[in-house]
Amino acid sequence: MINSQNGRRVFALEIGGLVYRYHSTTPPASTNLDPTITTGINYIDKQGILTIGSFSASIDPSGGIGEYASTTITLAIDQRNDSSDPGIVFGRCGARSASTKAQLTTTFDRDDTTLNIDQNLTSLGFPRLVHVGAETIRASRAFSDRLIIDRRGVGNTPIQNHSIDLEGSLVPEMTTEITTFRGRRAKLYGAHQFADGTVSDYVEIINGIIESSPSVENGQTISLSLVPLTALIDTSLSDKVNQTRLLQGYHYFDGEFGSAIEYATELNQDESPRVYAFPVTSSTITANTYQVQLFNIDSFLQVDSSLLDFDASLPKGNQADTYSEAHPRYPRFQRTYDSISVKASYPTSITDITSSTYTTYQVYADSSISNSLTTSEIVSPLIIPLPRTELKAHSLGDDEVKKWPNVLNEVMISDGASSATGLNGAVAKWRLDQGNSRIVASKTTSSSYPVSLYFWTTQNAWREHARQYARRPKYFDDTGDRIELDSLSRISYPLDLGEGNDPYIEDFREPDSSIVRRIQVNPGSGATEFQLRDIAKAYYQLYESTILVENSLGLPTSATANEYYWLTIRYYDRRTEQTRTQYLQATHETIATYAGSNVGYKIHLRSGQDLSRNSSFGDWSDKERVLITRGGRFVGEKVGVVLLTLLESGGGDQINGTYDTLNVGLNISSEHIDEESFLRVGSTSPFMLSDQYAGDGTDLRSTFESIMKMLGSALVMKRDETTGKSRIALVPIGAERSKATDLTINEVDWIADPAPTWDIYEDIVTQIEFNYDYEPAEEKYESTVLFNDQEAINRYGGERSKISLDLPGVSSDQFGRAAGDSYDMFIGIASRLFALLANPLRLWKGTISTGSSIYLDLGSYVDVTSKHLRDYSDSYGVTNGIGMIRSINQNLLDEGCDLELITTGLKPVAWNVSATVATIPTTTTITINNTDFGSNDISFFKVGDIVSYLPKGDQDNAITNLEIQSINSTTIEFITNHNITTAGGTLEAPIYSSASNDQKLDAYLANSSNVINSNVEAQKYS
Repeated sequence: MINSQNGRRVFALEIGGLVYRYHSTTPPASTNLDPTITTGINYIDKQGILTIGSFSASIDPSGGIGEYASTTITLAIDQRNDSSDPGIVFGRCGARSASTKAQLTTTFDRDDTTLNIDQNLTSLGFPRLVHVGAETIRASRAFSDRLIIDRRGVGNTPIQNHSIDLEGSLVPEMTTEITTFRGRRAKLYGAHQFADGTVSDYVEIINGIIESSPSVENGQTISLSLVPLTALIDTSLSDKVNQTRLLQGYHYFDGEFGSAIEYATELNQDESPRVYAFPVTSSTITANTYQVQLFNIDSFLQVDSSLLDFDASLPKGNQADTYSEAHPRYPRFQRTYDSISVKASYPTSITDITSSTYTTYQVYADSSISNSLTTSEIVSPLIIPLPRTELKAHSLGDDEVKKWPNVLNEVMISDGASSATGLNGAVAKWRLDQGNSRIVASKTTSSSYPVSLYFWTTQNAWREHARQYARRPKYFDDTGDRIELDSLSRISYPLDLGEGNDPYIEDFREPDSSIVRRIQVNPGSGATEFQLRDIAKAYYQLYESTILVENSLGLPTSATANEYYWLTIRYYDRRTEQTRTQYLQATHETIATYAGSNVGYKIHLRSGQDLSRNSSFGDWSDKERVLITRGGRFVGEKVGVVLLTLLESGGGDQINGTYDTLNVGLNISSEHIDEESFLRVGSTSPFMLSDQYAGDGTDLRSTFESIMKMLGSALVMKRDETTGKSRIALVPIGAERSKATDLTINEVDWIADPAPTWDIYEDIVTQIEFNYDYEPAEEKYESTVLFNDQEAINRYGGERSKISLDLPGVSSDQFGRAAGDSYDMFIGIASRLFALLANPLRLWKGTISTGSSIYLDLGSYVDVTSKHLRDYSDSYGVTNGIGMIRSINQNLLDEGCDLELITTGLKPVAWNVSATVATIPTTTTITINNTDFGSNDISFFKVGDIVSYLPKGDQDNAITNLEIQSINSTTIEFITNHNITTAGGTLEAPIYSSASNDQKLDAYLANSSNVINSNVEAQKYS
């Protein structure tokens, strides 16, 4: 066995995707190493390793990510031009060193099996290995313009997306040799070689990556530096493959949200707030017919063509039709100066009959309408109050892509007013100028009245403005009249109506988002222009159902129930003059077409998602464009699941394992991860995480560090004695239980020189600050709670030593926002950290043989005995003390492993044996649910255990003294009749006085006096 303390250790080096495997000795004839790198292609084993540096690592006792030093492996250069010569293989200097290469002509996604290239490689032999990025693939055959791929991620290489970026300026290359080794996956194996030359099974000493480019010394040797896979956590997770930008020059209108342009037109008069019409007394006057002449009563000057802005065919209102009131352009004559009069004359037609100096009209009216003016009431003056304000709205599109902002002029030409007659008419019209920077307004008639156009940002803005009118302005069509559109329906965001120091409006829900802009056009002036502060080149207005983008994000082409994909939006916030981030959930994407041609993609957003933290965003002049990526956001997810998802994700579709669900992550296969350790430790967290952790350049190390410390755990590489694999694992800090040790170091196991020593480890913490409720828009934490260990502060003379834990995924929505709520939630974590760190810790140092240490790593717990050591008592000598490895330095080729161990002296206990009874097959057997309390509940029990059965809801009537005779899968058989009649209860350990010694090592509840079984002190639960 490799952990033998006697004999010779030998090593083998595998580089991801490399067909050559290098050994420190003559390659053994038979080993447990895989003989093939992939189907039909064997490894070529070569001797070449000269030296191997030590394996060194350390961890902070408060938890976090293990710090691993690089291990240097030196190989000999034989200079014989052999293709396996390390000098040739590792001396290649980038893509220029490739003897055969080709550029990709299309993006090569993770699930693709055809590699389209610009070279004809049919002359090469197949099957063969080719390399793209850090991935090696097996090509089974070639055509003139493509390779057929039947294996992805060959030889421990990650399966990647290979995309053509920056409009074709960045194109991945395929090579037949590996030309870049920095960042490539690698494994160093170790085995024990016996006297007859045979070897034990190889064990993964390092499972990691090459830290830097190979280093050549004197032309005789070449060195590689390896670090474990945990080094990938220093990666900044940005999704460079599936990212896109808004499609400028176009916009998709769904017909419901942000799909209408709305404005108001108004007829007003500067000299007088009304139109005056004087009945001609020399003509016949009745309630049905009369003539009027028009004057300005204040100056008695004639007002020419003043009724050109009115249309007697429009709705009359006031019970005269189905409309609630008269149309603003209907010439409703009344007697009073009031804005609205009950009685009026309702013309059905007005004809210009001017034949003399004064403008004269023949009026025909409908006197049958209730409250119509009678003949005797048709006297001077008849009045039309001003202003007359009318709302106008036009649909910009209904489930269709339109050119932006051209659609505004297109709609105004096709649906806008060209005259003042009819429901579609208006007293004013407008267009965008040729440069799409100004609104150009003009009158539709030659009347002598000025007109105004109004534009506004929100419904509330218009409502406040409309308070000045006697009646709220309305919109009229052939179905009736209505008030203004709500803020969701109308377009507002992309047209910046602001002037000067007006605030930029990113969110119409903001209290200062109200702007009403008036554009007045005077008679005879032609047109009036209003300079927009800006107009977005492309945009998404909050609550729209889709985002129109340039490129695919790799989303499904149709929605699947309950499957959503997080998008990370990086946009320039003009209000804060900063680049901000927000997140949206999408369901799928479809191709966007215009005039029969594909122009982009529509990203369909999840309906009903919470948009309380979102805002509109767009591409504005001279500002950074919006960048949209698929990211890794979580909502209410368990800590262990979040960590596993970030580790495994590399594009989704569960290619790396169950938790490969995000488009971006560390892209580590589940075979390199101890998933159960994450789920087990993560289940102890009281929090569910909701936040963005990947996709927008997230720094994972700081996130992982805080989560690890919150959990009281360390993220390390752990070698598995059963499988020989080195995997990423989560190990608890302070779990000094004898049942959880990985090795026993007896007195004779220490190397005598130097002898083991003890010391004091001091990294005192007396204050802990928890920062949570992260607000991405503001890029800061909105909530903080601070805990002090006052006893420790007093003990250290008032010294305060603080650690801060930033917890971006923790929200007070889970537990409440009152001070007491946060205190209750964090007190347990703070207490555990103070128990570990508010006092100095005992440190043990010593050296053991490399062989016996081979399965140890950071966070491993060992059972220690040595007369040279001290625990927390005043006596020398430690017997069966439990310590955690804080640092390790293994000499791999030479002998000796230096250990530093931390012991807390807490001796905590774990949850005791538990299982839910699922079925009762016979009077002596039961089956259990195997994952109710862990991932393998049956493993808690062993033959000979005495257990009790507690019926669900009737725990006081437990069935006791049940002895286990046999265990088969999830079936437990008892020696005697178990007398269990109903399933659903739990099998548990017996009372403390009846428990076995193993059962007593796990948790039992203490009474109110903090004792168990009358004389055993209360235990600390880990």
